[in-house]
Amino acid sequence: MSTLDRIQKAIRRLTDHQKKIQRRFRLIATLRSTTFFLAVGIIFLWSPGDVHLLPSLPAWLAFLTLIVVHARLRKRRMACHRLLSLYEFWKERQMDWKGDVSAHHSEEKPIYRDMLLLGDYSLLAFLDHCMVPEGSHRLKQWMDLAIEGPAADAIRNRQRKVQSLAGLRIFTARWFSSATDLVDPLTHAVSSMTNADPSSEARHSERPNTAEGTEKTIETVPGWVAGLSGLLAIVSVLSFFSHEILGAPAYFLLSYPALWLAFGLYLLVYRRKERRAAFDRLLASIDQFLPLLRSVRNFHFRPSALESEGRLLLALKTVFSAAVRQDFFYSLFRNPLAFAMGGLLFGGPILADWSMGRFLSRNRAKIEKALDELASLDALMSLAMMLRFSGPVCIPLCDSGDGLALEARNLHHPLLPPGRSVGNDLLFEEGHRLWIITGSNMGGKSTFLRTVGMNLILAQMGGPVRAEHFRFKPVALYSSMQIQDDLARSESLFYAEVQNLKALLEHPVPVLYFLDEMLKGTNQKDRNFASRKILAALIERGARGFLTTHDMDLPSLKESFTEQVQLYHFRESSSSQRLEFDFRLHSGSVEGTTALTILRNEGLPV
Repeated sequence: MSTLDRIQKAIRRLTDHQKKIQRRFRLIATLRSTTFFLAVGIIFLWSPGDVHLLPSLPAWLAFLTLIVVHARLRKRRMACHRLLSLYEFWKERQMDWKGDVSAHHSEEKPIYRDMLLLGDYSLLAFLDHCMVPEGSHRLKQWMDLAIEGPAADAIRNRQRKVQSLAGLRIFTARWFSSATDLVDPLTHAVSSMTNADPSSEARHSERPNTAEGTEKTIETVPGWVAGLSGLLAIVSVLSFFSHEILGAPAYFLLSYPALWLAFGLYLLVYRRKERRAAFDRLLASIDQFLPLLRSVRNFHFRPSALESEGRLLLALKTVFSAAVRQDFFYSLFRNPLAFAMGGLLFGGPILADWSMGRFLSRNRAKIEKALDELASLDALMSLAMMLRFSGPVCIPLCDSGDGLALEARNLHHPLLPPGRSVGNDLLFEEGHRLWIITGSNMGGKSTFLRTVGMNLILAQMGGPVRAEHFRFKPVALYSSMQIQDDLARSESLFYAEVQNLKALLEHPVPVLYFLDEMLKGTNQKDRNFASRKILAALIERGARGFLTTHDMDLPSLKESFTEQVQLYHFRESSSSQRLEFDFRLHSGSVEGTTALTILRNEGLPV
């Protein structure tokens, strides 16, 4: 059975399961609403002309039970949706993944734009299946490090983990079916409860530094406020039942207003967002990771490469078992109606807030360390999914030592579907300094640069690459391909490219660069002279790189640098006034051009 067949079979099974959950979800929602109105009706209709709360107590208990059941069904529905989305994405990936092809203007280094690393149609969007924003941010951090040239040992360690995780199908199903709801329902009732930004744009943005956040004290409800609220709640409840059952004086008419004043003080003073920044940040992280931990808490990693992850899950059982209890109590009051009723009748939100705050303060260091390691595991799972579902893929061989060697067999563009991409072989040997690639317009030169660059970034992230074989040495990467002018600073395209090339010449070696059509913003004479000088300087400094060009004079650099300069080209064939490209890399320099043919085919008078 092919990969696509297995994915489609899983989608059919999950779709049937999702429909069953949806039917139950609607039934419980109807019963919950009916029970609520029944409870309200009993209060006013049990004895016409009088108000009795006690007879409605069973209905209220049933209503609260249905709230819990409804919340669990919502999590199950979301879990099924998350797993179904994963399979749907990889089904689309096997056929034709387009993403959102709108332009993305990144303020990052040029290589992020040149190699399509950020944006809706990008390598990061393709990779990112992280369950929580911290995992997405960790994936972006690894991409940043991959561009700088990480240590070989770190790459190999991550590769071993990715290989092991890709084979754990039960763990994968549990991990990606865990329901993480980033939008707290209480945000609609109490704005200070906003814990996370659910927008996709925020997933890869810079997040607060853990060390900086640790310096801020977690502020929550003081013990005396919680104690007073608890005492008033006990007095009020006992007084109410004594009045209803024994006919005792209605002291709750005095104690309840005092409890309401305490609840109002809590909302006005201790729920302010600026006061609770550290509390909300840590609580939001726990809320996002707890569903993952519930799904995998009893899983035991057998592969030796995942020994540290196994120790992590084992260590988390103690701390997060307490976190689960705290979160259960705290979650009882996340529903706006439960929050209001609990606060006015029992002071529940105040007690839950105080209890959670004390737990977070006592275990903050352990929790933040564990969450940091879980973010790495979340990012590793995204890389493992590419290894499991994408093809052809392999785990690249990471060499150590000085210099640079890059070898690939049947290398494909990571973002193109298997049926539409063309594989190429390359061998960038130790003695090579520059590959000059010539060829026709639309022949695949720029796509080839991105194919090499994106796969090398994947390799240096510790992930799989789209090739049958790939060998590399870690190296810093640099590019100058899609130059953009800056009207705000009155910078032209030519000046912006000059600044990029200056930064490349000043970049420490070793470095691997990708240049597409150097200095195209000036005349041919100046472009040819300056390009030869700049490329010669890069070769003499020991930098290595790829250059695509239409300039037929630049390949003559091989006469001066012999084996250090290699010539390749993409070619086309002409039939019936149409150009056909094979997108294959061929040795040597191209002869002739296709610009006039393309112009004539489009009806221009040339």
